[in-house]
Amino acid sequence: MSTKKVSSRKIPHNTAALARCTQPVPDRNRFNGFSLKPLKIAKNLLRLFSLTAALAALSALASDGTVQIDPAHNLATLADGRGDLLLRLNYNGRCILDQVVVRGHQVAAESGAFTGIRQNGKWFTSRDIRSPEVAVHDNTLTVTGIAYGPADNKIQESWKFTVEPEQVVWRISRTYPADTRLEDAAFPEWDFSGLSTWTGGLLDNGGVVLDKYLETANATYGAHFGTVTFWNSQSDDCLRIIPRLPDNQYGAGRFSHQTNGVLSFNYVVSDDTARPKHSLIRFLKNRQDVWIPFNIKRSEINAEFTLKTLDYENDYGRGRLSGLDSAKVGDLLNTVARYGVIDQRLTGGNGWRSGYICLHEPFFAEMGLALDENDYISNFSQCLDYERDNAITADGRVKSRWCHTSGDAMHATYDDSTGFYEARWGFLLDSQPDYVINVAEQFNLTGNRKWLEGQKSTCEKALNYLMRREVGHTGLVAMMNDSVKEKKSSDWIDIVWASYENAFVNAALYEALNLWADDENRLGDASHAASYRAFAERLKTSFNRPIADGGFWDPANQWYIYWRDKDGSIHGNNLVTPVNFAAIAYGICDDPSRQKAILNRMESEMQKEDLFSWPLCFFPFQPEEGGGSPFPSYENGDIFLSWNELGVRAYAACDPNIALKYVKNILARYDEDGLSYQRYLRKSQQGAGDDILAGNCMAIVGLYRDIYGIQPQPDRLYLDPHLPPGLNGTEFTYQLRGRSYVIDLSTNEYAITVGDLALHDSSSFGVNASARGVQYFPGKSATWAMAVSRAWYRPLSVQINSWPDDPDSPREWTETSPEKKGRTFHQFGLLRPGARYELSINGHVKAYLRADNAGQAEFTYKDGYAVPAKFRLAPAQRETWRT
Repeated sequence: MSTKKVSSRKIPHNTAALARCTQPVPDRNRFNGFSLKPLKIAKNLLRLFSLTAALAALSALASDGTVQIDPAHNLATLADGRGDLLLRLNYNGRCILDQVVVRGHQVAAESGAFTGIRQNGKWFTSRDIRSPEVAVHDNTLTVTGIAYGPADNKIQESWKFTVEPEQVVWRISRTYPADTRLEDAAFPEWDFSGLSTWTGGLLDNGGVVLDKYLETANATYGAHFGTVTFWNSQSDDCLRIIPRLPDNQYGAGRFSHQTNGVLSFNYVVSDDTARPKHSLIRFLKNRQDVWIPFNIKRSEINAEFTLKTLDYENDYGRGRLSGLDSAKVGDLLNTVARYGVIDQRLTGGNGWRSGYICLHEPFFAEMGLALDENDYISNFSQCLDYERDNAITADGRVKSRWCHTSGDAMHATYDDSTGFYEARWGFLLDSQPDYVINVAEQFNLTGNRKWLEGQKSTCEKALNYLMRREVGHTGLVAMMNDSVKEKKSSDWIDIVWASYENAFVNAALYEALNLWADDENRLGDASHAASYRAFAERLKTSFNRPIADGGFWDPANQWYIYWRDKDGSIHGNNLVTPVNFAAIAYGICDDPSRQKAILNRMESEMQKEDLFSWPLCFFPFQPEEGGGSPFPSYENGDIFLSWNELGVRAYAACDPNIALKYVKNILARYDEDGLSYQRYLRKSQQGAGDDILAGNCMAIVGLYRDIYGIQPQPDRLYLDPHLPPGLNGTEFTYQLRGRSYVIDLSTNEYAITVGDLALHDSSSFGVNASARGVQYFPGKSATWAMAVSRAWYRPLSVQINSWPDDPDSPREWTETSPEKKGRTFHQFGLLRPGARYELSINGHVKAYLRADNAGQAEFTYKDGYAVPAKFRLAPAQRETWRT
């Protein structure tokens, strides 16, 4: 993995340092007023042609790009206006792009980029045809007379290239003379020089193809997506390919490791959605026929492919992450986290090689929080809808898994058409709350109320399915297995025989009930919200009782046990990590002394063994309790990284330095091995397991969610940092629902900037961007308390000094701006309805305000800010007042 230096080039100017706002940004493509772009293009042209040809091309350059013909050799070159993308078309007894130069680096194999079809086991392509006709007009190159295919069914094509300032557009028009059946098609195919050309390709379904996972000859991965962005983490080069298809056509892509070492990207355009040929498999280890043969009608199909280059660090950089390697953080998320996306509507934690999705995992929306990429977030919304429609029974049972084959399916439960099933290990009931947790946290990211309404009845059914299994009136729910003697599991730790009252599942249910109660209120269903909260409170009370009184707390060991069989016997009394982390992270364990006892014991045990990350359990399961192998191995003591966000969350609130230590350990291990494993062996701490888990990214998710405190809500960006001093000076941009928020973090000094307006506070707060300003939400308040905006865009910094919850207590803040003129509009909320308030600026009373029936009031400040202005809003102390 690369270890590039940290850069903050992605960060816009931040009004936290207002003096920087007026500084011009230097143009790296100009020197003393003269453009350097032609020089850059000429340098790249030299890689393709002689000096004479390069100079000739340079003399004709314009910012719109160039097209040059070498008729003597049947060659044509195209360059975008920046000179970052150069293509060479070879039409000498063929028609291919045999040279593709991205930011000065040749990436194409000798076979280049071409089109073709496969019929009857044979490829017919534009690599072996008669020379076509080529014509140039202004910034357009047109190629006609491309013909290939069987003698009785010749495909006719024309290509049109249009060069533009920042891209080249390749239009392919293909005519099928008759209805035909194809085994495959290249529309087009790109052949790159080898697996090392790119680190991988980012897909617009939120996934990623990683070249290192196509390590064997003919290894192939296929999926449904449109745009792919190839990138190289060493050089920062990116090549983005954006298809635009007719409404009646469908695209799919596959990536293959050819037998000659070439990496090929093949795009198929067809009349119907491409379907997997081998069950539901998208990854084949040693063959390329991932798609079933398909029918094409007699027709003409026109498809456009926009080709453009990017700078990986500029476009995907994570900002200035003080104390950490920001490039490594970004690479980890773009590789490990994205790998869990198998295809459109299929997002999980195992990835496309093994082809599993565990619906009993609660962290996929959280991955979207950290990735902060719309493609992943959008696809996961579709995934949850797909699961709603296909994985949930009429009575609310959430099937626990999806797989591309019947794999580990319980007998007669696998659905061949959809891939959902019950695992043979047992009924894994954490799928019930985990589905709801994912829906609720996904809504926090999207704020899409209509989508949430479409999930309402399903989430209610999923919760009610578990709630009907309540034991007495305890709030604790029972699993479908009663005893370890049945040798069945009931949750994610699927070869441990957790039975009956399972603390892990009950903790997840508590989290789901509280999250969903919030959403029921947002949807106007206060009755359902109240019932879920009441159930959660019963559960919490029972959960925290000592084991002798029917709870899960072991006062002797000072930790929570895992489960209780129906006969009352206690099991999993071996400090099971996710059980105890979940109890703290989800807020069930809110007793500071208990939290301290658990976390201190864990850290003590970690230091004894010098472990880089937390094991699944610290001490052995009893032989009859399962675990698969003698301690410490596999689920009986090995290191699984998927639950690390819960660990970071638990420690961040108590000791953020410990939380940060394990984040850094994960980054160091990623630098060593890419986290390309299922687990890490307890004794050697080396990677193991055939499966590769996208959940290995969860410590970095915890970095964003729990240390940086990025916790989006449907109506605001909520910021709740737990920042160790070593991270002071962190600054990055966070995108949320089409708005860019610049986050500045130091210990007890936080700022969010939107456009030219920055809001500072020393404790947690929320911000929602409006058209020309922001709404301020103090602390965890779900209602804004002040909205600030300006008549036109001018820098403004607002520092919150004191903002108590009590509407009868004074609220104080300071405003700063380099502008000496301009009006600032203030609207206040959370005031006492009908009460009178006194507004002072720099110690002088400027106005008296009366709150309306909604507890709101308004004020416009007409003066400038030659010096910082100190504002104070307090209940009026006298009867004489005016509005």
